[in-house]
Amino acid sequence: MLRSRLRWKYTEDDVAEAILDVTDNGFSPLQAAHRRGVPRRTLIDRLHGRGAVKEQIHPHRRLSKRQEDRLAFWILRQESLGYAPSHSQIRACVMGLLRQQGEHPNLGRNWVIKFINRRADLKTKMGRRQEAKRFDSFTPKAVHWYFDIRDGQYGWIKPENTVNADEGGIMTGFGLDSLVVGSADPKRKAFLKGPQTRNWTSFIEAVTADGRALVPGIIFKGKELQKQWFLEEFKQIADWYYITSPNGWTDDHIGIEWLERVYLPQTTPADESDARLIILDGHGSHETPLDNGVFNALKAAYRRELERFASLTDSAPMDKVNFIRAYAKARRVGMTKKNILSGWRVTGNWPISRAKALRHPEIQQDRPNGSPRVTPEPRPYLGSDDTPQTSRQIRDLGLNKTPKTRRRYNVISQGL
Repeated sequence: MLRSRLRWKYTEDDVAEAILDVTDNGFSPLQAAHRRGVPRRTLIDRLHGRGAVKEQIHPHRRLSKRQEDRLAFWILRQESLGYAPSHSQIRACVMGLLRQQGEHPNLGRNWVIKFINRRADLKTKMGRRQEAKRFDSFTPKAVHWYFDIRDGQYGWIKPENTVNADEGGIMTGFGLDSLVVGSADPKRKAFLKGPQTRNWTSFIEAVTADGRALVPGIIFKGKELQKQWFLEEFKQIADWYYITSPNGWTDDHIGIEWLERVYLPQTTPADESDARLIILDGHGSHETPLDNGVFNALKAAYRRELERFASLTDSAPMDKVNFIRAYAKARRVGMTKKNILSGWRVTGNWPISRAKALRHPEIQQDRPNGSPRVTPEPRPYLGSDDTPQTSRQIRDLGLNKTPKTRRRYNVISQGL
């Protein structure tokens, strides 16, 4: 009598063992129920073919509770791998399951929405498409490797002399962000892996750890700048750095010229004995300030400005004018001191905090058999994709170049 008043505590494994006791071991249902600690009524129901409550399908639902739980687990798993499913993909998955069960595969138009609303752990949000290599490379091992260098060798450099430079732009032929389903955690964003095509009008931005933004560099696709691109109304932004490249993004020549015309003059230390540090984005992780918040705010502001103009193309000169006008307004909104300082803080770059970076919501788990980013072996030759560490290495980069380019390398080596 006392036992019937208590809440039974048993698992599906206990029920399975009790069923085997009856069918294979000769126990009566009562004996098996007492032996395995399951209710006798439950055991009898199972012996007569009735499923567990979690396996029973609600009269107004197409899936059982357990099936819905497994579907939610699959969605969250896909999100963690960088493949958060869309509503249509979830619908296709459920319809395939119904076919396997021999049921009619049609679902109501709002089935996916109602399913998500029933789940506290799921939410529809915007999926941001991202290069797969970048997504997979942001791991604790990569963070430790980075901060061993960042803090151990360069942590003493003053924030006003510490600069993060990065390239961004408007990409064409690239998959658009779309609504997907993933974790309900507001701090966890859904990223969509995909190829990183770069047909764009680029910009180079640089910010200091004390919240200052340097003059931007604007890189148009083309052979040379056309005067009609710049109207009289743009005189107030004439101190920007403008240049063209065949594909619309940076190369060695543009990088050197930007260092010479923008970085060196605008980051001259108050004390000539102070060192300068420039942190570049190697597209291998999310550890740079510009990539965390600053560019998001900048591009969101730019999209709002762009709505007031006609769609841009890569050919019409007026499109370049619209871009400059919209980007100038977007910078005033997105490149604020508050946003810049937030980017440095959330990545743990300033104040320097390895723990802050390790708590980043987008960090991935280390893969046991993966190939983590490690410090490259020193090589006698410094290629165009390697970061020079000394003034001698910078001068060496000028070897076999034109006299004009060699002079630029020499100027930069003297500045460092």
